[in-house]
Amino acid sequence: MKHYLNFKPSIVFRKGSSFMLKTSLMILYGLPVTLVFFWSYNYFVLAALNGHYEVAIKELNGRSRDFSSEMLKLKPDTEILAGLEKDYYSYRKLQSAFKTTFNRLFEALERTTPGAVMFKRINARPDKLVHVVIDGEAEKLDDLTMFVRRLHAAGDFINPQLKKHTSTGEANRLAFSLEVDYLGQKGELP
Repeated sequence: MKHYLNFKPSIVFRKGSSFMLKTSLMILYGLPVTLVFFWSYNYFVLAALNGHYEVAIKELNGRSRDFSSEMLKLKPDTEILAGLEKDYYSYRKLQSAFKTTFNRLFEALERTTPGAVMFKRINARPDKLVHVVIDGEAEKLDDLTMFVRRLHAAGDFINPQLKKHTSTGEANRLAFSLEVDYLGQKGELP
């Protein structure tokens, strides 16, 4: 009896194409080379862009310095600005005075004044509201209190204050001084 020994391996490796080997080597060596080219391209592009921006920043800084020096030459003195601001405030105050129609003020006073009250002097001073000082005479104390009540009730006036009242001696007449703020009508005051 003869025994044959089989020394051949049971798994035989093929010796076909080396496609997998070539693909693996291309990935192993080609990918890093490609990444190096990509990163170097990005580096050079960014370096060129940074160089361009550095030149632009230097030019912009020079122009802004020139513009600032020109603006400082054109800037007016603070004293001149303060004077102009004061003039502007005066013009605004004058404008508010002209915006107030004194005919309407006198008509409103005429509507609220009883017949027994007579005005001797009316002083109107425009400010945020028109401040009116009235000096006059009334026949009786009842007429004066009726006038003050009507001023309180009127929508054109605010805060009437009777500053003083004295008897004049002639037929029990009362001299008075009164202060009130005139609100004006819609659109009349600033």
